[in-house]
Amino acid sequence: MTTALLKRKILNAGAIVISYIKLLPDWFRLGKNSIVIDCGANVGHISKMLASTGATVIAFEPDPIAFKKLQQRCRFSKNITLIKKGVWDKDTVLHLYAHKGSTGKEISFTVGSSIIADKKNIDISKTQSIEVIDLLAFMQQLNKKVDLVKLDVEGAEIEILKKIIATESWDLFDRMYVETHETKIPSHVEELLTIKKQLAEKKIKHIKLNWV
Repeated sequence: MTTALLKRKILNAGAIVISYIKLLPDWFRLGKNSIVIDCGANVGHISKMLASTGATVIAFEPDPIAFKKLQQRCRFSKNITLIKKGVWDKDTVLHLYAHKGSTGKEISFTVGSSIIADKKNIDISKTQSIEVIDLLAFMQQLNKKVDLVKLDVEGAEIEILKKIIATESWDLFDRMYVETHETKIPSHVEELLTIKKQLAEKKIKHIKLNWV
């Protein structure tokens, strides 16, 4: 095992523990009538945790290596629907770039896969085409308010947040946890500042940024 892979495994494990702790209040409030959307489900740790409440969980994951593990982990969970697509602000086909450390086999590096070409830790030569869907349109067709959205999509969150604000679609969900990636995508710094200002001005408090 390389040093880089070991470091990645440790960081991933730490992030999962922190996520579990932060989601405990939601674990107690969710139930069989709840809907959860896990965007960037990766290998399914969070999806499984939230599904244990009885909630209907819809998990999106575009990376094929991660998705295979996600299928294995969730194969006995009848209340989890798996979708091998990414989420964005529109329906289209995009390039998915792999982490610099990936050789195409390690699951641990799949957490860094991104559609954003200038993300610091990806390799633009390691790419494949993926489908992405319009997340807001998907939620609208559910015809029911979503209880929880977890949005950890390696940079794609910016366009989604901008569309939520522009279309005033924040009533589609009760709570949204967003992991932002401006430390690895410098071009997102100013855009994120604008988004934070807009959320504050509109007094939107149920969209939680910098979640993990």
